[in-house]
This record gives sequence, structure tokens and C-alpha cells, in this order.
Amino acid sequence: MAAPRKLLVLDLNGTLLLRSKRTRAGPSTVKFGTRSRVVHPRPYLNSFRDYIFHPSTMEWLDTMVWSSAQPPSVADMVNHCFGLQQRKFTAIWARDTLGLPPALYDKKTPTTKDLSKPWAAFPEHSSRTTLLLDDSARKAHLHPHNHICVREYLQETRKHDLEVLRGNSPAAVPPKKQSKSKKAQRVAVLESPVDTPPAWFIESSTYDETLLAIVGILETIKTRQNVAEWIRGGGLLDPQTKLPSPPPSPDSLAPKMAALNLMQAQELWFNSEATVHDWVRQGVHALEALQIPVVAGIHSELAPKRS
Repeated sequence: MAAPRKLLVLDLNGTLLLRSKRTRAGPSTVKFGTRSRVVHPRPYLNSFRDYIFHPSTMEWLDTMVWSSAQPPSVADMVNHCFGLQQRKFTAIWARDTLGLPPALYDKKTPTTKDLSKPWAAFPEHSSRTTLLLDDSARKAHLHPHNHICVREYLQETRKHDLEVLRGNSPAAVPPKKQSKSKKAQRVAVLESPVDTPPAWFIESSTYDETLLAIVGILETIKTRQNVAEWIRGGGLLDPQTKLPSPPPSPDSLAPKMAALNLMQAQELWFNSEATVHDWVRQGVHALEALQIPVVAGIHSELAPKRS
């Protein structure tokens, strides 16, 4: 039986790119009344883009953008990172599709990406065929077995990549230290599986290779009949690593336990040096087979001058 087409749902900020904070140095955008913000693509974004839009990939993969940012911000990020190729997306969704009440639309509030919405819009897809690529576990909590969590691309991560670009020792860039109350730590569990990168990543002399690893994961998933079943079974993990069976729990705790077990598994895939490198090797092989250049594409831009 031929494997079904897959749907890849892409987050933007923190997953594919880093969007700088607004500063007074940025020129005003009269139309939207905001300051311009610099967009820093994650390493290998161009290679990733060429992969998902390669004719051979598009034979089995539909790709859409779904961001919790407001439409003007989404348009800006998509233009910066995908240019005219954005026409190849199945859809580009922003904050206005999340079903937020008007009172919360303009506020920084936790959001959820309910995959039943794209499944209603594209009925050929379901939990069997869909992957949500997002750095936030909270946003994916309704469909954890359709979620590939990635380490958030932060300013600290970009500093590491710039040190690699300059030929300096990345180990000189310490991870960001966070001081949180116990209550804040409990809330953060669903927002991000980890606070700081592992030592092997901080000390690495290579760029962040997350998107190369995602290409490798996609190459594996394209032949799977059921994406959710694959993730539930620990498919993201190293082949030698097996997930222990969770202990029985009361029905009221089962959903929370399942989410926690899955988050621990997803944390393991990008915290384990061996696992990441294995997916990266498969990703590089897939790119080379399609004759797509494997280029990090990191540049050191200066902050915009005052207008």
C-alpha cells in the first residue's frame, strides 16, 4: 500500500527563524504602526526550503505556515525567508485563525494550535498524515503525537552560530541562565521542554543543524502510513533507544502522563548528540540526492541605522 501524502505545518519565530525585538533604531512602518524587526533565518533554512519545495518532495508533501503572530508580522517573516516561493505553500495562517476572543487577540497570551482546523480545511489530511513543527509543547498539547518539537532558536543560539562564523570558540558563549520560581517552572514545562542547550551543543564547532535533522526525519516519515503512530512509538529517538512503557495511571491523570512521556521523548531526540547527528546524516544524504546545496547561510548583519 502506497504511503499517503503528508501535511507539514510550520511555525515561524523560534522554529525557522529568530525575529529581533522592536527597537527605536528601526524605521517606523507607517502602514501597521510598528517598528521594523530584523529576521535572522535559522542555519540551513535555504536548504530546508529547497527541500520542501523540490518537485520530488512536493509529490508527497503539502506544506503550510501556521504562526501565532499577527498577519502583518507573518507576511514579513514569510517574505524574508521564502520570497516568491511562498506561493508553493498550501496555506499561510496567522493569529486570526487561532479562534482567540477579541479581548485576547492583541495580548501576549498562551495559544493552542488545534490541528482539527487544518484538517477541516484540508479533509484529505488527518492525524495519520500531519506533522506540526513547533518549538512550543504548549501550542501542540492537543495533538502531541503529531508534534515534532525543536529547540527554540534564541538569541543565545544565534550568538553561538555567529561565533562559529567568525571562527571563534563557541564554548565562550555561555547558555542563558534563567531564575524561575517553582510555580513558573511548572508552567514552563508545557512551554518548552528544556531551558538551556546541552554542553555538547554549546561546545560544538558547527552551526545549529536542527533543520538538517528535520529533513532526515521527513525522509523517514514520507514512507510511513501513520505519522502519529510513528511518533507515539518513539520514532524520533535513536534506533538503539527504546521508550519504557509508562506505568498505569488513573484515567484523570492519563492524558497528562501521556503528554509528559512524549515531551520527555521529544526532549531526548534533540538533547542526544548521537540522535541529532544520526538525523543530520540522513538529512544531508537526502539533500545531496536531490542535488540541493547544504549551506548554513549565516550572515552577520548590522543593526539598521536610524532613518
